Amino acid sequence: MSRSGDRTSTFDPSHSDNLLHGLNLLWRKQLFCDVTLTAQGQQFHCHKAVLASCSQYFRSLFSSGGGSGGHPHALGLGPGAQDGLGGPPKEPPPQTQEEPGTPSSSPEDKLLASPRAINNLVLQGCSSIGLRLVLEYLYTANVTLSLDTVEEVLSVSKILHIPQVTKLCVQFLNDQISVQNYKQVCKIAALHGLEETKKLANKYLVEDVLLLNFEEMRALLDSLPPPVESELALFQMSVLWLEHDRETRMQYAPDLMKRLRFALIPAPELVERVQSVDFMRTDPVCQKLLLDAMNYHLMPFRQHCRQSLASRITMMSDVRAMFLLFSSLPPQFYMQNNKVILSLLAVMPYNSAHHCVVEVENFLFVLGGEDQWNPNGKHSTNFVSRYDPRLNSWIQLPPMQER
Repeated sequence: MSRSGDRTSTFDPSHSDNLLHGLNLLWRKQLFCDVTLTAQGQQFHCHKAVLASCSQYFRSLFSSGGGSGGHPHALGLGPGAQDGLGGPPKEPPPQTQEEPGTPSSSPEDKLLASPRAINNLVLQGCSSIGLRLVLEYLYTANVTLSLDTVEEVLSVSKILHIPQVTKLCVQFLNDQISVQNYKQVCKIAALHGLEETKKLANKYLVEDVLLLNFEEMRALLDSLPPPVESELALFQMSVLWLEHDRETRMQYAPDLMKRLRFALIPAPELVERVQSVDFMRTDPVCQKLLLDAMNYHLMPFRQHCRQSLASRITMMSDVRAMFLLFSSLPPQFYMQNNKVILSLLAVMPYNSAHHCVVEVENFLFVLGGEDQWNPNGKHSTNFVSRYDPRLNSWIQLPPMQER
């Protein structure tokens, strides 16, 4: 309570709860709803004021007066935007469209930016389950999560830019990690760029791995996809397993090391983190594996001629899918498991257009093309470069004899 002259200001701490309870009651009884959201064919009747108060996406959409397309780029949520959690580029907002029967807006209406211009929205890319649970949070401050639904809720919250729900999903995943589910949690964390969650899940992975017997450890290294993202992480995991019971397990070191692809580990890390391990220097089999990998890195221009099981990437279909995309589109995105991943590729060593692309031994070669626009005719080049999808890197090769 505060006083100013003969006036008194009194704060009611229960008002916010009462207001939220009232809005929830109106929503449950479908009273005064002024917008209908449709996801996967399921309709949800809501209040624009509630949506706009919690979601930057809806706030921008409704204030713009929107039409077909919903002005998704007005939010600054393009492929390069970040979600504030250290993750990969944010998913673009869903494509929105007015359902049939919605009165069309005249140009004058759009200039007035009337919030009543949008009454029915179809949210492409949003799951109905995820949207229902997100709406539950907006009207109750509670969201019901499980490992079966958290990924859908997380996707919708990032698409609609509701960071509070995203944080609740991350906290749920962090609290739920166990020996039984760490693989599932790690997969979700990797997909959405949740680095803290991925680190927590990997701790359970290491603890679980240490208890494996030799046959199980060998099967783990042979598994596709591998349980961790890099070959160096696989090597370090193998070393931890060997050191856990050194007297009994060290005899298996050569067999396990032969299952790793040391050529996929960058040369500096081979020197600093692999060569520094004692048995890699003393065991003859491990010595040869390390030497072969070093020789592979010493001749970068001939790597495509020296491909072997020790240097091939795991998912070769990804490279061919990337090749198809790269052949027809600017090199901005890449394919993984038949999905377009919104992530910039490494920049080519030079500018090029109308080039030729070929895939050889899972490398992409870019040949020729034009490096500048010439009104008097084409300005062709004899440039050749090679993209390595394993390390997301380019090298410029010796040029062709003819442009």
